[in-house]
Amino acid sequence: MPSVDDLSAASLHVLCVEDNPVNLQLVRELIALRPAVRLRTAEDGLSGVAAAQAEPPELVLLDIQLPDIDGLEVMRRLRSAPGTAACRIVALSADAMPERIRAALSAGFDDYWTKPIQFDVFLGHLDGMISAHQAGRPLR
Repeated sequence: MPSVDDLSAASLHVLCVEDNPVNLQLVRELIALRPAVRLRTAEDGLSGVAAAQAEPPELVLLDIQLPDIDGLEVMRRLRSAPGTAACRIVALSADAMPERIRAALSAGFDDYWTKPIQFDVFLGHLDGMISAHQAGRPLR
């Protein structure tokens, strides 16, 4: 039987930085459907950066509009720190304008998922990352 450490190591570690309680609860409920994912959360940009640096996740789901610093600045800080530079960082935003999506991807985000969250799309992306992680492949 695997130990708790083995299960934790096999889990995909996800950090969700989201200030809207409803959106955060929705992410929690969707991720709860995937036992291979270990979720941590932060409600603003600075606590998200601190959480990621304290325990680097494999995946960061990052709201763009945060109350203290915006998601672009959070992403820049994570990309510039050695421990978090390789994290897969996905923008999670209600702004679905094509130019905003292009700008975020050009700035360094790995992907851009829109809100309201489409359950099947969200879980499909997550399932692909879980499979890659469990196979030892990069999430990128």
